[in-house]
Amino acid sequence: MASVLFSRPSDDVTLNYLYYYSKELVSVSNSLGHKTINKEKEEANKKIILSVIEKQKPEFIMFNGHGSSEVICGHKQEVIVSAKENPGVLKNAIIYSLSCSSASVLGPVSIENGATSFIGYKFDFALGKDTESEASPKHDKIAKMFLEPSNILVDSLLKGKNVKRSIENAKKKMAENIDYLHTTSNFPEAVYYAPFLFSNYMGLVAHGNQEASIN
Repeated sequence: MASVLFSRPSDDVTLNYLYYYSKELVSVSNSLGHKTINKEKEEANKKIILSVIEKQKPEFIMFNGHGSSEVICGHKQEVIVSAKENPGVLKNAIIYSLSCSSASVLGPVSIENGATSFIGYKFDFALGKDTESEASPKHDKIAKMFLEPSNILVDSLLKGKNVKRSIENAKKKMAENIDYLHTTSNFPEAVYYAPFLFSNYMGLVAHGNQEASIN
């Protein structure tokens, strides 16, 4: 089984949603017998995450966090990986970065520096939310439309699907959810969220070896 690292800060509302949804993925990883290393909240900082990568050499890393085209951040927006400073830390790993725009610059640079595959978003990752449900993400039906496809992607990777197939599975669910948002009458504002989810659909890309898998 593979060595898997999760970096899961939760110090603001958006990150708390990502934190909540990725709990399930940590459980899946454990149930499959992977060596699962879960660094959450304050432990999702640069010192700890880079130490784990150096010592454990995980084959798959999921980063939740804020970021930009060149960086992935952790707890309290501390930069963990930077295209200019340390892209080589991702060498020999499959990366999934749930972080705004990190696939546009950091993704290709990480591949140039030895990463196996970098999956992420070349645009800002949009997360629709119901403001009345922010204190309880599990009840937020809008956020589910945006984060369920992300979970499908990682679940596919953890179960041995390759990068290309995992992205296809995620995009299939995105397309279903976009169609639902365009047609549902369950809540009248749904149609306004569809373009943001479509942006995620168009922005989800992979650099490097798309046939790579963690098993």
